[in-house]
Amino acid sequence: MLEPVKDRQPVDAIEEPWTERLSGVVALCLALAILLCGLWIYLPFFEPICWAIILSLFFHPLYQRLVKLLMGQRVLSSFIMCFLIVAFIIIPAFFLITSLTAEVVRVYTVGVANLQTMNIDLIPDPHRYPTLNKLAIKLLKAFKLYGTDIHSTLADLTRSVGEYFFKKGTVVFRNIAVLIFKSFLMLVILFYLFTDGENMLRAFKGLLPLKKENVERFMKLTSDVLAATLYGNLFTGAIQAGLGIFIFWVLDFSAPILWGTILGLGTFIPMIGTAIVWAPASIYLLVSGQYLKGAVLLAFSLLVISQIDYFLRPYLISGKTELHNLFLFLGIIGGINVFGLLGLILGPMIIALCMSILELYRLNLLEREQSWKSGLLI
Repeated sequence: MLEPVKDRQPVDAIEEPWTERLSGVVALCLALAILLCGLWIYLPFFEPICWAIILSLFFHPLYQRLVKLLMGQRVLSSFIMCFLIVAFIIIPAFFLITSLTAEVVRVYTVGVANLQTMNIDLIPDPHRYPTLNKLAIKLLKAFKLYGTDIHSTLADLTRSVGEYFFKKGTVVFRNIAVLIFKSFLMLVILFYLFTDGENMLRAFKGLLPLKKENVERFMKLTSDVLAATLYGNLFTGAIQAGLGIFIFWVLDFSAPILWGTILGLGTFIPMIGTAIVWAPASIYLLVSGQYLKGAVLLAFSLLVISQIDYFLRPYLISGKTELHNLFLFLGIIGGINVFGLLGLILGPMIIALCMSILELYRLNLLEREQSWKSGLLI
């Protein structure tokens, strides 16, 4: 005898949630698979996409002013911005990399030749300089160089460093066609980021699984940290590098672009900063008898280059959430190790995003604690 239909309804009611959960899991897995496939398709264009995002973030304030000046002509403003970036960023950067590679090769060649002809003795005479002798021995033991052939060790170190920079520099010229294609692709992406970037950002906000006020707070924190990182740190570092290149060129150094670039990177080293280059260079000039050049370099470094951190950086940051120098330095080193040249900017930006997420978590946690305490008081 068949059971009544009404007796089977509870069984169907029990089975429906299970089938709905199963279909939800299948739909989620399918969406994740499609998303991964989409990311896989975009993976070969990772570098031009990242450079386009970085440039759009950096020049967005200038783009907004240009749009106001041209009375809302966003397409024309985007064309003008792309042209200015090509003329004043991409072309000079290409020539800078070319000159930097040539200087690295020249310094490497001269350094190896000098090491082969020089008689290097890093341990002072113990009778004439007993204190320096003990200090030199301790330093060599700390670096496990005591008792070894210093000449061959320095030659190997110079060769390794020179080959590394030479390899990084020549990659640009070996893949010149790829570089031109990626530059063109970056400009196309940059154009659409300028014209439709605000709509894309609005769509991205809608995808975040957060409350509206938390989304706005997260975007505000991220904007402040990125602005402090891009303008307060990276931009000031680039200015100091340019000033370093200028003074080394005026003083007729053999590789002004190389030493100026190292000086700019030294900006992010905690406690030492740009002194990692100009301090030993000034000492070398003074010890070698070039007193005027040494005095000029020392005065320019102390009065101009070092003062950038005290005057320009606070003005550019203007109360925004700043990334600590230690995190910034580690972000640059780690970013270069993972992403290459792109990591010089992308590394600090990723760390800045992490700091924004942690700061948002901290603020939400404080709000929960205050709500909990107020509930207890009530």
